[in-house]
Amino acid sequence: MNKILGYIFLVVLAGVFVITGVNKISGADMMIQTFESFSYPTWTMYLLGAAELLSAVGLLIPRTRILASGILTFILIGAVGSHLIYAQYAAVPFPAVLLVANIIVLIVGMRRLEAEEEGQMDAIQV
Repeated sequence: MNKILGYIFLVVLAGVFVITGVNKISGADMMIQTFESFSYPTWTMYLLGAAELLSAVGLLIPRTRILASGILTFILIGAVGSHLIYAQYAAVPFPAVLLVANIIVLIVGMRRLEAEEEGQMDAIQV
């Protein structure tokens, strides 16, 4: 049951990043206005959109999950920080929730990796 819930969580999280990534890559008006309000170059919107799309796929692949989650965590730290710096406080909760979700994925992934390494070390020592 926990595995099923974990996969559902990952699929939903990846789906959110597919949507936000597509919005950035397609040049949605809302995204253009947001990036312009931050005085960021437009190319950063496309770069971040591509990174979000690739990382969304990476979240669904166990071998790349930690890397994808790490990349998304850094992107979300930037998003939360940008909204705070430019006083767009109403926009902070969404990336903040995604940031917490990504940190959870990162911690769980790293704990699993650590447990696998310990299991391999025990097998070597025997």
